[in-house]
This record gives sequence, structure tokens and C-alpha cells, in this order.
Amino acid sequence: MKKNTLHSLFALLTALVMAVCLLTGCGAADTEQVEAQEDAETIQVYLWTAALYDTYAPYIQAQLPDVNIEFIVGNNDLDFYKFLQQNGGLPDIITCCRFSLHDAAPLKDSLMNLAMTNEAGAVYNTYLNSFKNEDGSVNWLPVCADAHGFVVNRSLFEQYGIPLPTDSESFAAACQAFEKVGIRGFTADYAYDYTCMETLQGLSASALASSAGVKWRTAYSDPADTTRVGLDETVWPQEFARMEQFITDTGLNRRHLENNYDAIAELFANEQLAMYFGNSAGVQQYRDQGLDTVFMPFFNDNGEKWLMTTPYFQIALNRELENDEARRNKAMRVLKVMMSADAQNLVCAGQDTLSYSQDVPLRFTDALSEVRPVVEENHMYIRIASNDFFAVSQEVVSKMIAGEYDAAQAYRAFNDLLIEKEPAPDETVLTVQKGYSGIFHKNGGNASYSARANTM
Repeated sequence: MKKNTLHSLFALLTALVMAVCLLTGCGAADTEQVEAQEDAETIQVYLWTAALYDTYAPYIQAQLPDVNIEFIVGNNDLDFYKFLQQNGGLPDIITCCRFSLHDAAPLKDSLMNLAMTNEAGAVYNTYLNSFKNEDGSVNWLPVCADAHGFVVNRSLFEQYGIPLPTDSESFAAACQAFEKVGIRGFTADYAYDYTCMETLQGLSASALASSAGVKWRTAYSDPADTTRVGLDETVWPQEFARMEQFITDTGLNRRHLENNYDAIAELFANEQLAMYFGNSAGVQQYRDQGLDTVFMPFFNDNGEKWLMTTPYFQIALNRELENDEARRNKAMRVLKVMMSADAQNLVCAGQDTLSYSQDVPLRFTDALSEVRPVVEENHMYIRIASNDFFAVSQEVVSKMIAGEYDAAQAYRAFNDLLIEKEPAPDETVLTVQKGYSGIFHKNGGNASYSARANTM
């Protein structure tokens, strides 16, 4: 009897142990299944800089507590996303700062058409035109603008009784008046490609924003055109004529090509320079140093005033989202928050919020109060910033400043280089560096940011 009882107890114990093991296994399987399902539902957002982790990414997740969002630092380079496109696919949402529609053309077929979305509809047509493909589709949307123009030492103007510029003629007159008292009226850091490129475009932004300018720009960026598109014969000749006149008016010459940012900063801080080309942040920087500084726009020949702008970044969505309605809806909700007024204010980090969207109220600090009318007129020109334009602008504009090209020669040289220029055979397209990933969970809280290797 005792033997049978012991046998029964042993059998029961064995059954219990097996049951526990089975239950534990099922629990593990269930956990893995839940995690796999959660991963499948997660919306992956590639950020172009880790700085967006601080406030921007957490804000977006906080507005969407029911959506899992993984934020990863990708790369501020479209070549990286072309690489992903060819080797496994794109993330759900992309952000990129150094951008041009021309360079983004190979990605077109892999990205959603956002033209009919509310977010695209809110962007002023003046700016949306810079992102339209030849067929009218829109793959990229810009967030708020970083403004570039002229940083001006107002106290120097008052000290020498020189009127502040209000148009291209008074700008030239001010430069010449300062030369007479031994102060440089204007120069900039022409050692850099972006300064050469933005000066050329900003001086005739009104022409580039005209119907003829938009027509050329659309053709230049058309992803369906496999031929290399040069300059047109309507808009661009006047661009170089205006640049040539500006060089004469300001007295730019070969020695100014050596100016880097530090040299310009020293001249301006020592009040040896009255005006330089820079962004609006420079105004507050020098005010903090005790200089009465203001910000001015580009003065175009037709009397219009324009700001040169670059979006803090552009946003695009993976077309594969259209294959899963639930995931597409989640991604569109993420996009809506990313483009919202509060999110754009966070991107600007307390500075002026100059948005391309009608849904985002303008927010001005004293630094930009002088150019408020320019912004309200939608005269915020978005630069053409393809890799070709950076390189060719520096080569051609530098030769204009050095006196080697007149306007006609510069136009021909720029056109020839734009058509003929091909990537150097030893050009580095991808490098390996660290990225950072942060995933926020809909059940509250977020995982620690973890370093991960990305092939970039």
C-alpha cells in the first residue's frame, strides 16, 4: 500500500513538473510572439542628427502613446538611403537635412506620394513647388526654415552716418561709403562652397522663384530624365549678371576667397567689417557681445527682398507602407505630429520659427524683427543644393570673384560643368560610423538608447 502511494505521489509530482515546464515554455513562446508582433507594428523613424533625441523624439512619442516608434540616427546623406534602398529596403520614415530633389530622384519610386495629404496641402505653394516632381507628385516635405541673409552692425552705420540699406542700390552705396573710412563694407567666408552657392542664388531669388525658374528647377530635378540638365537661357544669364554687379559693388576680389568663418568673425567682432553673409543666429551672438546687430534680406534687382533658407530637415515615407493599411495609418499619424507646430518649435530650440506650413504660426525674436515682412510675403527661397551645385558654384563663383570670369563666361562654364560633371572614381560614398536607436513603447516608458552599428 505504501509502495503504491509513493508511486502515485511520484507520478503526480512528475506530472506537475512537466506541466510547469510546459507552461513556462508556452509563456516564453507567448512573450516572443508578443514581442515579434510589437516589432512588426513598430514605426521606424531615421533621424538625421542625435540632437533630435533630446526633445523632438520624446515629444512625438508622447503624443502617440498607442504607437511604438523606434528612432534611429541614420545619416545626413541621401547616398546612405540609396544604399539602403539597394540593400534591404528603406525605413518607414526618413529625415535628411543636406538635401536636393535632384539628388533624391533615384529614391522616388520607393517613397510615398504625399501630394494629396493634409500635411502637403498646408505647405505654401511657393515652397511646395521646390519639392514637386515633373508628374506633380511630392515625396518630401520641409519642416521649419533656417534663415540666411546679411548680418549687419547697425551701430557702425549710425557712427558714420551711413543709411541702412533698403535695396540693392543703397547696399552698394553703403559698401562704397565704408571703404572711404577704412572699414570693409561687406565680405563673407568665400572659402566655403555653400557661401558661393547661396550668394549666387540669393541675389536673384525672385527670378528662380518665378514661373520660368520653377519650370527649369523641375526639369533639373526630374527623376524620369536620365540626361544631365544644364542651365536655361531665361533665368540663369541674369543670375550671373547680378552676381557680377554685386562683386563690383562690394569690391570683392581674389584675396576674399581666403576668408573662412573665423576670419569673418574676427573682422566683424573688431568692427572692421560692417556686413557679412550669415544666418540669423549670428545676430544674437553678436548682440550678446555688445554689438547692435540686425538681420537683412537679399535685395534683388526688381526691388523684392528675399531670405535664403534651408529646411532644418525634410521628411519622406516609405512606399511599402501602402501595402499595410494599419501601418500606413500609424505612419501618417507620426508624420502629422512631426509636422505639427509644437514639434517644429522644438526643432527651432527657442529661436525664430519660420515655417513653410500655413498650419504653423510664425514666431519671431528680436533678431529677425526687421525681416518679418519678407517672411509674411512668403519670400523665403529654398536653395538648390544638389551635390553638383555645391561644387560647381564654388568653382565658378570663385573665378568670378578672382576676376577670371565675367558673367557670360561664368554662365557657360557653369552650364558645361553641370552637364559634364561626373562623380570622381575614388569618391567615398559610404563610411561606417555609429548610429543610435531609441524605441518608445506604447505601454509607457522607453528603452535606453543603445548604440548600434550602421553601414553608412
